[in-house]
Amino acid sequence: MLRSLTAGIVLAFAGSRANVARTILSCAGIVVGVGSLILVVTGSDFGERFAIAYSETNAGRAATFEISVMEEVSDQEALEEDIRRAGAQEVSLFQTPSASVLLRSGGTVIDTADFRGVDASLGEIRRFTMAEGRWFTEADLESRVPVLVVNEDLANAMGDRERVQIGTDRWTDVRIVGVLESSGTDFTWQSAYLLRSPASEDLLFGPPPPGQADPYGDYMPSGGVTYLARIDPGDPAAQDPTGTMFHERLTSTAWRWGVRSSDSVWGYRIDGADVIEDAVTYLSWGLAGIAAITLTTGLLGVLNVGLVTVRERRRELATYRALGASRFTLFVVVVMESVVVSLVAGVIALLACWALVTAAAAVLESFVSLPTGVALAIPPSGVLVGLGSAAAVGLLAGIVPAMRALRSSVVAGLRE
Repeated sequence: MLRSLTAGIVLAFAGSRANVARTILSCAGIVVGVGSLILVVTGSDFGERFAIAYSETNAGRAATFEISVMEEVSDQEALEEDIRRAGAQEVSLFQTPSASVLLRSGGTVIDTADFRGVDASLGEIRRFTMAEGRWFTEADLESRVPVLVVNEDLANAMGDRERVQIGTDRWTDVRIVGVLESSGTDFTWQSAYLLRSPASEDLLFGPPPPGQADPYGDYMPSGGVTYLARIDPGDPAAQDPTGTMFHERLTSTAWRWGVRSSDSVWGYRIDGADVIEDAVTYLSWGLAGIAAITLTTGLLGVLNVGLVTVRERRRELATYRALGASRFTLFVVVVMESVVVSLVAGVIALLACWALVTAAAAVLESFVSLPTGVALAIPPSGVLVGLGSAAAVGLLAGIVPAMRALRSSVVAGLRE
């Protein structure tokens, strides 16, 4: 059987080389169909990675909740303990300072920076890509001056990063330990993360200077706080789109941190991981359906050409039988010719898609700063789907002509 299989494959390759025009004609539909499938897989892979990177940068990794308390909190430690007790694995402050903070670098004052008071654990909740330096560590809590991480836009605006001060009614020296890489997923133009520590406590929670309006306005009274927390994506609370389950867990002990009404506590999921996954899945299935229709058209083209080929080669196939070729060998010859044609079409489609995707990636990167690790390229799954579908189409399209070839009479074939 192995000998017959080998002989059939050799004859199939010989037949494909001898009928170049027929091979090219058969390739056309397969190239379009396989190319469409490869592009669908590539687009789906890129879209999912970009959307997840965007969500993780702007909101947080999967199952990230924002907790805002609209009343004055008497015990922040108790509140943070209860957030963890409600299911949070990582908790970080995410607080707008109680007063508008200005930044001064050398002699230049920058009033367009957006400050957020955070904990070092925010690096476990959100995606950050460092251009320089590092993210906060627990050792920074011992710093005698406030510690900052800024994005590239703000770092470029500052110029001199060695002599930097921030303040509301008076200037305070600060230390910058890292610069975040700017990208299309930045949530503000000039961002500054201020580590919560004893050195920054007054900036974050102290009263506004006389004559300066509270940046919260009526949105949140003085003493209110905001946190980000990430829970286990498998936790039932993560599957609750309204956040009711997490909210009930948290507010059941609100008295411990001095909050009287559960309505003053907001807790809801802010990441879009599940929504993004569903949207990408539905879009991919729709595009894959269109590609499958195109591929089916190519299959019918290969099938038609295969039937015509078998009819034209009846004498040749009968001669093989007369010289001792088995029925299995002839079956392999016809099927493998179809598979070879389809694989050739698959390789052509793959090369064409590679050229198209490479050009598109160059154009895209010239207009958009993509997140690190999110490049437009054909994934390994795209190669497997493309060549696998091409081989499958060839196999299916070759079975009917092969069965017809086996039914043909050897004597009638030799008389033609």
